[in-house]
Amino acid sequence: MSVPRPPGRAVRQPLRLLFLLLGAGLLSFLFFNPLMSGLGGLLSHGQAKRVVLDYPAQLRQELEGKRLRYVPYADIPFCARQGIVSVEDKRFFSNRGIDIVAILRVIGMTFVNDHTDHGGSTLTQQLARIIIQEPRNEPSMLAQALGLLNILRYTLIVNHEFTKPEIMELYFNGVYFGRHAQGIAHAARAYFHAGLDHLGLGQCLYLTGLPQAPSFFGRDPAGPAALRRYRHVLATMVRNDYLSKAVARDLERENLFDASPQGGAAGKAR
Repeated sequence: MSVPRPPGRAVRQPLRLLFLLLGAGLLSFLFFNPLMSGLGGLLSHGQAKRVVLDYPAQLRQELEGKRLRYVPYADIPFCARQGIVSVEDKRFFSNRGIDIVAILRVIGMTFVNDHTDHGGSTLTQQLARIIIQEPRNEPSMLAQALGLLNILRYTLIVNHEFTKPEIMELYFNGVYFGRHAQGIAHAARAYFHAGLDHLGLGQCLYLTGLPQAPSFFGRDPAGPAALRRYRHVLATMVRNDYLSKAVARDLERENLFDASPQGGAAGKAR
């Protein structure tokens, strides 16, 4: 005998889909509008602009207070830059902070399964969320919609005020990696007891998969879920032509949590 679905769930699904479609329509209009390139400048004023421009100094002060290293863009391992772009935002260097292609893909997946988070947020959007400390889970659909609009606003401001290298630098130093680690330098110590310069290639790429669900992966770094995420990072690296299939296979077989981080088939990260 079939069990009837709760009426609330039946109502929420079409409403969520309608909300996503309306949002995609708005974003499509903005994306293809010639004024899009100047919209960040129009929004960047007053308190919102101050919040964004004050963030780099606040982040440095926060890390200094915790005795953590702030890593300039030039010192972020090249493999980490490639890995985060590959797995999180492959059009990072060409988009305007919002990736309409990724958003439309998420909406398409929502038709199939609206219980899964299919991503779609760019690195710039994720940084904007970090800057304004917008929570991921809101109590209602209205609160969620308002939160997303606020993130969209700050995303455009961030994209206007900072260069792509600056955005990536702030992201890698501000994002949470799990295991109480803020920033990639702290994450290297927390997971591999090594400095950034002494990570193996596989270890470097492993770290780029963590920001998606840091607390979850951090509970069991060598467990099935975290390693599955790592294999996903490798697959995107192959798909986006950052790695050959042979190197990816070698990395997949490597023991990431070996005591000698520079060992293994793929060698040292950089």
